[in-house]
Amino acid sequence: MESLHNAAIVARFDLIKGEGKEIHKLMKDTTDNVRPNKQSPQWKSYIDYVNGLVIEGITNAIDSSMSYLA
Repeated sequence: MESLHNAAIVARFDLIKGEGKEIHKLMKDTTDNVRPNKQSPQWKSYIDYVNGLVIEGITNAIDSSMSYLA
């Protein structure tokens, strides 16, 4: 039973890492194409917006997992 649990954790962690790399690639592509002033308030707001989306997704995943366990 423990080995199944560990395998599920490893698989989920690998999926999360892969999705994180995809987000990073998309942000790099955006930066390369738009060439923003990285110190501008607009760019910083955009980065905050994307970070908020990521945090919201992680929070929803945790909430869903906790609900499942309950």
